[in-house]
Amino acid sequence: MPDFTADKENSIQWAKSILHSGEWCILDSETTGLGINSQIIQVGIITDSGEEWQSFVKPTISISEEATEIHGITFEDVEEAPYFEQVFIDLWKIVKNRSVIIFNAENELKFIRQSMRARGIQIAFPTSDKRKCRIFSNGGSIHCAMQMYSQYMGEWNEQYGNYRWQKLPGGDHSALGDCKATLELIKKMAEDNI
Repeated sequence: MPDFTADKENSIQWAKSILHSGEWCILDSETTGLGINSQIIQVGIITDSGEEWQSFVKPTISISEEATEIHGITFEDVEEAPYFEQVFIDLWKIVKNRSVIIFNAENELKFIRQSMRARGIQIAFPTSDKRKCRIFSNGGSIHCAMQMYSQYMGEWNEQYGNYRWQKLPGGDHSALGDCKATLELIKKMAEDNI
């Protein structure tokens, strides 16, 4: 079994270091669904300097009814939007050399890859052995806020031998709204003094 107190302290220190680094951004997206071909239809980002940006994205496939029930985005909302590779250029300019924080990073990276692949572009987010994390296309570290929050909450999952994944509290199922909820979560963790 893990050392729950040490792991919670580690999560708190991570949150504090992120907020004090002054070189971070938070990324989130909404998608056509959760399948192996699902694509991004809205992406948002907030930065340490307070910049907020959000864009609709036109997918190459339809949006599932289940997804629309969650985020409220229909094909009519995105039919005139740019495709993901066009939006990704704008996003990349905002990210610059910052570290990227994502709630459920592996899932979001999968959707970025799938959205690019649908337009014939391959993109990878390699793992750095030195940094012990994935690397964004700008060279910045990718941090999974869900992983750190799950460790912070300390609910052990015997079946998987790891901390139970936690849902994002306070999100509104818009990309920018979920970025803001992730930031509030990080601030809450950083304020904890065990």
